[in-house]
This record gives sequence, C-alpha cells and structure tokens, in this order.
Amino acid sequence: MEKYSIKKRDLVTVIESPVDFISVDHDKCVGCKDCVIICGMDLWKIRGSKAVLEPDYKKFCTECASCYTVCGYDAIEFTFPPAGYGDRLRKGLILPLFIVKYYVRLLK
Repeated sequence: MEKYSIKKRDLVTVIESPVDFISVDHDKCVGCKDCVIICGMDLWKIRGSKAVLEPDYKKFCTECASCYTVCGYDAIEFTFPPAGYGDRLRKGLILPLFIVKYYVRLLK
C-alpha cells in the first residue's frame, strides 16, 4: 500500500488571532501527552515533562478544542478567538481522522 504525505497545515487558512486563546497551567500538567496525540495539526510538544504549544499555534489551530477536551488534569484552557479571527477549513473537515488517531492509541 502506498503512503501519501499530507501537509496538514496546508489544509487550513487561518486569520491569526491578535490574542492567545489556548493556555497551559504547568502546575496542573503532568506531561501525559494526550494533547500531543489528539492535536490534528501537531501544535503540542512535550518539553521538560510538560506540554507546550508551538509559538505559531494561532496560525494553524483549527479550534477543535480536542486538546481541552482530552486533558484529564484541567491544565488546558481554551476559548475561541475573537469574532472575525480563526480557522477557515479549505478542503473539508479534517478533524475526524485525528480523533480516530487518538482512540486507536487508547486501544493499543
């Protein structure tokens, strides 16, 4: 079976928010990696045993809130960007594939 390379960040057009809309409370974060696994745009990394967002996350976040939803430690705060800012999906809904990726990991 052939593998195809998908440039996920090319699938979205985002009007970058002037304000942060996701934050991490590092006192609550345990570095479980659930946010890293669920994020369809690969915007989360683990550094020093804590979750951190890529500095340019506002350019690529699809605002699915999966990171917020999956965090069992209430370490992630999420709000939507102000009106007029945020994602504009160009090539259809991509979120379901990434949710499947997370649940497949849970089954292993």
